[in-house]
This record gives sequence, structure tokens and C-alpha cells, in this order.
Amino acid sequence: METKEQNGAMGRVMVLFEVKPKSEGKEEYFKLAAALKAELVKIPGFIRVERFASLGEEGKLLSLSVWESEEAAAAWRNHVGHRDSQRQGHDTLFEHYRISVATVLREYTRDDRSQAPEDSNLFMESSPCNRNHH
Repeated sequence: METKEQNGAMGRVMVLFEVKPKSEGKEEYFKLAAALKAELVKIPGFIRVERFASLGEEGKLLSLSVWESEEAAAAWRNHVGHRDSQRQGHDTLFEHYRISVATVLREYTRDDRSQAPEDSNLFMESSPCNRNHH
């Protein structure tokens, strides 16, 4: 069964914001992010956002936002409150950061493999676990 999240996934835009806040800027970064979340969810074309902590580099975070289109992501990038936060992060809060913007080529899950590559589906269908369930 295809979920709303998977329906039309191709062409979606993902913005990966890797950031290492300065130790003295981390709390302020979290405050800014929390304050902006209410505005973020109002942007047409916004799907979801999640934040992850790196296991390999202490203090490094990844914010992953998913958008229906590049235009939707651009609307957020240019939102006045977000721009103010960008400036503050750049100037005082962040040790370093990297922003990567990518287009989704395919998306699939354990249960919905309709967009999975054919060779992957063939491999999964041939696994011993699948043979026992058919």
C-alpha cells in the first residue's frame, strides 16, 4: 500500500543541513530552530523535517527537510525569519556547516517496494525468509 509520503516521491527535494554549532551557540541554535518550526510547517510544499546527531563527530547535527519541489524549499530559504536565523548562525553560532540539496530519484520501504530497483526486488524475493512466507 502506497503512503502519502511515498506517493509522488520522485522529484521531491531534500535539503540536508549538516551543522556543528559552537559550544556556546548550541542552545541558541535549538531555540531558533524551535521558534521557526511553527513558521516552517505553514510553507506550502513542506512535507517533514527531522534532526539527527552524528555518531562519528561529536556535536555535529543533520537537519533533513523534505519538500514537494525546489520552489517550496526556496520559499523557506527566503522566509524573512529564516533569513535572520541564517545570518545569526553564519556569523556567531556555527563552527561550520554544509548544505546539500538533492532530488529524490526513488523511495521505497520494506513493505512498499514499487520504486525499488528490479535487481533489489529480485534479491529480496530470493531470500530464505521470503521463501518460507510464500
